[in-house]
Amino acid sequence: MPMPMQSSINVLPRLENNQPFYKNMDKYIAAQISCLYDYHVKHDLAQISQSASQHLTEWAGERIIERATNGDPEAIIDMALRYLGGCGTMRQSAEGALYVLDSLLDPACDRDRYLGYLASPTTLAQAHSCAANAHFMKLTASAVQVADMLVDERRFQRPQTAHSNSGGDPALAYLILAVTHANESAKLGLVSPIVLKIGLTARETGAKIGVDMARMGRSRYIRYLWRAVTARLEEIYDEERKKQKKVEDSPNDYVCAAEGCGIRAEGRAALRACAGRCPRDLKPYYCSKECQTKDWSRHKAVCKAGSVGKAPIITDKENALTFFQLVEEEEEESESATQGEEQVDATAHGEEDPADQPLAFGPPPGLTSIVDIPAPNAPGGPIEISSNTLEPEAMTALREGISKLTANDAAS
Repeated sequence: MPMPMQSSINVLPRLENNQPFYKNMDKYIAAQISCLYDYHVKHDLAQISQSASQHLTEWAGERIIERATNGDPEAIIDMALRYLGGCGTMRQSAEGALYVLDSLLDPACDRDRYLGYLASPTTLAQAHSCAANAHFMKLTASAVQVADMLVDERRFQRPQTAHSNSGGDPALAYLILAVTHANESAKLGLVSPIVLKIGLTARETGAKIGVDMARMGRSRYIRYLWRAVTARLEEIYDEERKKQKKVEDSPNDYVCAAEGCGIRAEGRAALRACAGRCPRDLKPYYCSKECQTKDWSRHKAVCKAGSVGKAPIITDKENALTFFQLVEEEEEESESATQGEEQVDATAHGEEDPADQPLAFGPPPGLTSIVDIPAPNAPGGPIEISSNTLEPEAMTALREGISKLTANDAAS
């Protein structure tokens, strides 16, 4: 049974010169893209598919094993990728990938196997990225896939696996190992797609169990990964800022963000802000809960930027909090001085969609809301109606009612 979470390539180009397309080569290519390159890199799928076919033809299973046995770190990485993708002579196995990667990452493994001292920082970063992927595959395995995973664990008998399975919360153990390797990869300068995905998963998990996000940037185990996540969130926010048109700071320019609403206000305080984790300058303002719910499909990409779906279920919350928030001793002294600094995602609001949360602000009494009523025959164009007593829903209903009356009059 294949392991989960190693994405395949849905559509691969036709290979030139009748080169073979090997079984699970799409998963092998996906593992390469996911683990070996920075997440910004855009790939030529035709070129990488051609190269993969040529490489797998030239370096069949026995030949790549021989290279790895003779101390070639790049061959060890390639073996790990084949295990992650289940390509060539090896079936898909996260534990198999971790076993071969031990020779680069674990000095405590068999002395004759360890070759980490021969590897370049780039190769070590790729090895950590592959190991992070393998642990993430184990973290997200289904019940059926767990059975195959346990068979592989007995087959390879890795000491680290035996230790992680010795008790406690297995999901937390897998998450910690995935995060640790992802953090090491980021520390060495490689923020691959899987490294970023694990960082975003850690963010979602931390928010779910109540982690103080302000501490994660100084965490002993996650600081480099957290910086990468923060940088990616800023990229998403900057992209959104470029999309949004600048609105002149005028009393009449505050408009409900829901498309088609049209309710305006004399001041922003008359509208209600999203209570989610979006940056302050990107928070949309709404006239009502209904408009916020209506606009959620658009705003979700910013409010839950980088969302990777459902967070893993962690039962050992106490140890999880310790892992995420443990900072170096020398940094504890200066922590109080930085508590007030504004950081990306400094406050967690839980896992509920902001559309399901109370709005942050209600309209104070006495502030005026404004709605325009279409008036095709009026000399001045639309009729502006303002009120400091009617609820936005009532004003919207008033506009729709008058619009229907004017439309009927025009028809008659």
